[in-house]
Amino acid sequence: RLAPSVDDVRALAEPVLQHRMALTFAARAEGTSVRDVVAKLVKGI
Repeated sequence: RLAPSVDDVRALAEPVLQHRMALTFAARAEGTSVRDVVAKLVKGI
């Protein structure tokens, strides 16, 4: 294939992005996790 599929992006989004993101204090205080943020991003794809 010449380009990744949407399913490829969805499958790799969490492991690739999880260690690259830093949450704000406010997000952590609300109980938001990096997984939550990545899941919201992937839903938009």
